[in-house]
Amino acid sequence: MRWVIWWNILIALYAPTPSEGQTATPTICEEEACRCDSFTRVICSCTKELEEVTLRPQGAYRIPPMTTGISIEGCHSVTFLQNTIRNLIQLRTVELKNISNIVIRERALDWSPFSRDSEMNPGIRLTIENSTVSEIASHSIQGRIDEVLISNSRIINLRPFAFSSLTGVKSVEFINNDFNNIDIQTFKKFASSNFIIRGGTIRNLPSRFLSDVEVTNLFRLDGVKIKYLSSLTFLVTAPKRILIENNVIDTIEGDCFHMVSRGPITFRNNSVTALNKGALLGFSVQREVIAVMGRQELLIDNNTITNLTPAALMYNQTDLTLRVDGLNLNNSCTCELAEEWHDVYNKQGGIINCWYDLEGYFISLPTFVSIRCGTFKQTFWIFVAVGVLFIVLAAGIAIFFIVKKENEKKKKLQIVLPDGKTYKETEFHVIVERAELLTTDL
Repeated sequence: MRWVIWWNILIALYAPTPSEGQTATPTICEEEACRCDSFTRVICSCTKELEEVTLRPQGAYRIPPMTTGISIEGCHSVTFLQNTIRNLIQLRTVELKNISNIVIRERALDWSPFSRDSEMNPGIRLTIENSTVSEIASHSIQGRIDEVLISNSRIINLRPFAFSSLTGVKSVEFINNDFNNIDIQTFKKFASSNFIIRGGTIRNLPSRFLSDVEVTNLFRLDGVKIKYLSSLTFLVTAPKRILIENNVIDTIEGDCFHMVSRGPITFRNNSVTALNKGALLGFSVQREVIAVMGRQELLIDNNTITNLTPAALMYNQTDLTLRVDGLNLNNSCTCELAEEWHDVYNKQGGIINCWYDLEGYFISLPTFVSIRCGTFKQTFWIFVAVGVLFIVLAAGIAIFFIVKKENEKKKKLQIVLPDGKTYKETEFHVIVERAELLTTDL
């Protein structure tokens, strides 16, 4: 009889009370544009014009607590409210595609269901593709985020600490995006294996864009059009490899790259209008790496820079060795320019070029010096110019007198005879007749 008593107790505990009503509160699975599949994923696919989806943690049309994934595509507007995913312990993916307007409120994607000290627990993969992100608010993305991938999107506002206090991050990638406004300290205080920005446009990168960020493997800035890089834009430690290549940048301020590396640094194939003094001085290497492997290499390879002085190539000589494999000074070659860079190319033995107007291509400074500079070579061209001018002037004078003589020979003379007729002759002969005195002596 004892088991009957326990069974009745269990039935009493789980039986619905009258106050709960007859129908359960609807979840987002009952939204017109959304459904939940057998894998407990929330899938929203908007087909109607101006259709909106709001993701909320509580109340009607909330996200079910056992959700493993969120996938939204084709909607006009998607809004993540505060604490949207905080209690979704089973959540693994958030995917947004082809959205006209995305707003991520403060702490909307804050997900920390497990202890921060445990790296064995899985995290979330956040993907945004081909969308417009109106705002990622301050402190909106925090906690256990394994991967962030935003591609082919327009990002209008990135607020301070938008990505902050993250754990277990493997990769942060921004591919072919157009950034409008970026506030200071957007990425703050976290570690990631890779941090990559590839392609797209950025108007201004403010100071401390990356602040107290540890990148343990690869830091890469590749193929981006940037108007302005502020001082202390990148405060990064520990990357094994730093690649800054194929970028088009208007201005790089001094101490822009404040980065402590564990390996080589490559600055390659960039086109820069102004590289200001000390722009590369912030690169350094960890003490432990120098103790074991020695100084690391800072490679300057095939860059074209318009406003540049030797002082802009100052670097940390304690931690790094500099190799210049290609540097195009986007200025016309002059002997004064060659003299300014004389110590650099003699010391580095690298390839430093200037624009040779006479031929219309870049030429190395030593080659230009050998053919155009030096006291004799500079005065030689002055003599050549004076000689050419003298020859032209002499030829002009000779032609003038020859033409004048020919014109005189061709002049026609008019003769008026007593009968009133006028004759034009090409030749005039003077006949001298001698008259003898007449006498009466016959």
